[in-house]
Amino acid sequence: MLIMASHVKSTDEFAKLHRLESELLQSQNNFTRLFNSSVVPQWIYAADSLKLLITNEAAIRQYGYSADEFLQMTILQMVPEDEAKKIILFNEFLKTADTHFTVIDFHLKKNRDSIAVETTYTNLRYGNQACVLVSSLDITDKIKHEEKISLARLTRQQKITRTAINGQEFERDYIWRELHENIIQQLAASKMYLGMSKSNGKIRLDYLNEAETILLGVIHETRSLANSLIPSTLKMISFTSSLKNLLDVYTSRHSFEIILDCEEALNELGEEMQISLYRIIQEHLNDILNKANIKHVAIKLSIAEQIQLLMEDDGGDLDYSDSYPGAGIANIRNRVALYNGAVKINPFVKDKTSLLISIPIENQDKNKEQLKIILVEDDPDDRELILRAFTMVAPNCELTCLTDGRMLVDLLPTFNTADLPSLIVLDYNMPLLNGLETLKILELDTRFNKIPKIIYSSSDQNHIKNLCLTANAKGYITKGISMEEIKDNIQEILSFVL
Repeated sequence: MLIMASHVKSTDEFAKLHRLESELLQSQNNFTRLFNSSVVPQWIYAADSLKLLITNEAAIRQYGYSADEFLQMTILQMVPEDEAKKIILFNEFLKTADTHFTVIDFHLKKNRDSIAVETTYTNLRYGNQACVLVSSLDITDKIKHEEKISLARLTRQQKITRTAINGQEFERDYIWRELHENIIQQLAASKMYLGMSKSNGKIRLDYLNEAETILLGVIHETRSLANSLIPSTLKMISFTSSLKNLLDVYTSRHSFEIILDCEEALNELGEEMQISLYRIIQEHLNDILNKANIKHVAIKLSIAEQIQLLMEDDGGDLDYSDSYPGAGIANIRNRVALYNGAVKINPFVKDKTSLLISIPIENQDKNKEQLKIILVEDDPDDRELILRAFTMVAPNCELTCLTDGRMLVDLLPTFNTADLPSLIVLDYNMPLLNGLETLKILELDTRFNKIPKIIYSSSDQNHIKNLCLTANAKGYITKGISMEEIKDNIQEILSFVL
């Protein structure tokens, strides 16, 4: 009886083993069928030797190699020489990864044409060894199409830049006319009176007095011209005094009265905020000048839980749409938006029009916080501009600069948890590891998952942006061209941690 029971047990185990082998074979056949029928080019390579083990028909069509030729190659032969180190690096990181990741690579066809591909790497076991399944989607045409769109956007940006340059030329022309037609002529007249005052060996006080009057006018005109430019007086005198000087210029040239109510505590604001408030007042006064019947302007500037600017006038309605020619309201809205503030315009009611601006006071303290930021940027010119913008926008942050993604990947594991950065800013186009590839590798270490990572790139291609956001980038920001645009970019970058 014992022999029979043992025989039955052996038969059951054999049947179970046979069933498992059949299921495994069926699974392998299903995988092979799906693999071969996939419209996406795919192949499998051995993780240790990098040798290609199997490829599908779609890969044969895309790359031009025969199946036998593929099986004589390693994956390093499928990429340009300068991409080989990156592939080796990917392979090393994949050995510790428990998930797939997608990057954009450049591969070579048999005819040595280079193509851009969206490549997904997935660990698996094949033929009882550690392997990697690679899916490769040709996106060359897609990139070319988006490059055309980028070129169109660049052309538009160039037009905007040209407009800004024309504006600068207009300002230079204005300065030249002020100097040549006004100040220089007054100086010439003053010189003439000084010369006449000592003719025939006698001093003529009336001519000296006339020369003095003209020189006082020159001083006044020069001060007016200086105040119409960047308010450099902020560096020499207080904000409130600079503001009073500006208003004196307007009242001396125009027939309306300006009443200023300004708290001295505003002198403690940062220089950037002071300049913004100065410019907002200046731009709105320039708009007010378009009103024919204006007699009184009241300006009240206060600070408590928030900064409040109220400007009222009795000159009637004005078109405050952004399309109004020469209207400063668009600039005002843009300036206020940088500080998460609000702009409210009340139309002409009860003999006055008002502009009310509110800016949360806490936004003035954000830049004072000690932030640890790592910037990864390989281009030295871009790096210098970005560093300068950070210095102006957030002078108290602790900024560490690296030149490629591999340096970041090597550096971060050496940090204690308390020393980890508050924010990582990555360029996209970098040697060895680009921004997307760096994001993917950082995701393999749970210590770095919670650090906000921002891609800051000159590329505005949507598929790259989407891949980066999918890879846990908190934001994707396209680099500005002018320093003002770069400063705006830095404000946006800091908004992810402030």
